Amino acid sequence: MNIRLLCSRALHSLLAEHLDARGWEVGEEGDVTLVERGQEAPDQGVIIRFSPEDLETLTGLFDTRSGRREGIRQVIGGWHESKETFELIPHDRILYIEAMGNSVYLVTPEQSLSVKSKLYELEHALRAKGFIRISKSLIVNIVNVREIVPWFGGRYVLRLTNNKEVEVSRTYMKDFRAFLEI
Repeated sequence: MNIRLLCSRALHSLLAEHLDARGWEVGEEGDVTLVERGQEAPDQGVIIRFSPEDLETLTGLFDTRSGRREGIRQVIGGWHESKETFELIPHDRILYIEAMGNSVYLVTPEQSLSVKSKLYELEHALRAKGFIRISKSLIVNIVNVREIVPWFGGRYVLRLTNNKEVEVSRTYMKDFRAFLEI
């Protein structure tokens, strides 16, 4: 199946790369046209409108349709506010996800990206992928935990691969232990 992309230049190259990796052909003509909100859509044919925030769902749709979900690195999209760009970050690059006020951020060793999702939504969506909530405002990617240090009061301090330390709060301790089967 051929896919036509009508979106910003940055998203076009990103989507084209992801679709190509999944065996979809991207070109000027297509059986399906993906149209970023704000772009003009063609008058005919199958059209899928999307927002940059919907990219994970959109790529998941094409993964499911192509039957190639296994082996494809999963990603989450977020806004890089200083560059005013939307970036896709593979799950294994995310150290933790943090809520600050009304905003939620994906934190990698290099950067912090703003996401539209609520922390509880990400907690449920990512648990099966190795992410565990450790406090009211923090979800950690267990893949990027280098050490678990026993702490006062039966709690733990997690030392991440970038040497940042975060504490598992008492409220989330039981769930954390069950998650790790300790």
